Amino acid sequence: MSATATTDLIETLRYTYADTDRVLYLFNLERTFFNSMKRKMTRLDGRGQWLTPLLVKNAGTWKGIAQGGPLPTAVQPDSQEASWALKEFVGIYDLSWKLIQDATRSEAAFENVVKLMDRSISNRIFRLIDADLLGDGRGQLLTLGAADNVDPLTSRYLPRVEPGMVVDFMDDTDDDTPLIAGATVTAVDPIQRTVTLGSNAAGTAAGDYVCIAGTTDISVTGTARHLNGVLGLVSDVNPPTVVGNVGNISRATAGNEFWKSVVLSNGGTARPLTEDLLLQAEDAVREKGGANLTEWWSNLNIMRKYHGILRDESYYSLGRIAGISGGLGRSESNAPSLGADGNGKSIYDFSGVPWHSDVFFEANTIIGLDRSHFYIGHGENELPMPISKIFPDKPFFKDTANATYEVLMYWQGQFITDNPAAGVKVSDVAES
Repeated sequence: MSATATTDLIETLRYTYADTDRVLYLFNLERTFFNSMKRKMTRLDGRGQWLTPLLVKNAGTWKGIAQGGPLPTAVQPDSQEASWALKEFVGIYDLSWKLIQDATRSEAAFENVVKLMDRSISNRIFRLIDADLLGDGRGQLLTLGAADNVDPLTSRYLPRVEPGMVVDFMDDTDDDTPLIAGATVTAVDPIQRTVTLGSNAAGTAAGDYVCIAGTTDISVTGTARHLNGVLGLVSDVNPPTVVGNVGNISRATAGNEFWKSVVLSNGGTARPLTEDLLLQAEDAVREKGGANLTEWWSNLNIMRKYHGILRDESYYSLGRIAGISGGLGRSESNAPSLGADGNGKSIYDFSGVPWHSDVFFEANTIIGLDRSHFYIGHGENELPMPISKIFPDKPFFKDTANATYEVLMYWQGQFITDNPAAGVKVSDVAES
């Protein structure tokens, strides 16, 4: 690319980031849970409402009768409706005038601008969507494993936050009183699992969490401005009040037990993961949810500690690791792959069911899913897109009061299930 006009460069960037394949590629970078979930455009009614009819009691009767005897009385069906509202999200980032103009000078300069935009979109937008999906609906970016009244804070899982982000530090039991409001993250240590906010909080406890500023304070937002999380959908209790009940169906109401997932816990005491425990989880999903697990999810620590019971017989060829054909329930053609298109797949499985990992996944926890019952519902655009792609009369770059351009991205979405019992949570699992 030789020197070109700034207007040509802007048009090039506009069409680069209006391409769905390009956006999907960016999503593939460390956003494995989002990537694995199927996406489905929902039919909307009014302001993003989506209804899911559920058959709670089947109709019909079958019984033996005497010759010429009376017919049985039919049993009437019973149903409920789960109602959802797609959440609105907007992403925003800016680039300086100088950076844009300098990018017209050479191919290398243009590539640097593209890399900068890729990193901004991936880390500040797509990673936060994935973080929403891994929590309970409150958008947790860090969660305390125990009381921690010092700075930096220590998270029980790999922090989903990065320097420069503005966050609230919330009390797990209080949805409207941030322990620290509007703090700027100054440092993140992924190995030590620490995040520096620059100030200390008092009276903290296990479960207190960090989220994007102004998104989960019930006195400000009314309800959490986040996607449902897998820990809220696959559960036997209602999510926190600020999130709202899953599909507006209360799991605490008698008769709504069908809306509860199976949870295998150990009273908060970590215990080893065993084959029997995993088989119990699989069987429970068959018995309660009438489903078969299609995948397991955990963090890397759990996968590393229990690789002995999850490891497939494998061979190595040209950088690809694959299961031996006819080995442990998986053929060569169904072997997992590495790289950006791996969708979190690994060389591990259990009982023929693939085992996935997301590096940001919750600690001491394993989730099993029948993916056909869990999906990401979305509006007109499957993924966040620049508003210039959604609204043709809008420019790709928006003027600001500074010597910068802003890029706006927009999306409507929600994590939806029609059968929470098609998932199972195994908690209190000892880690490496």
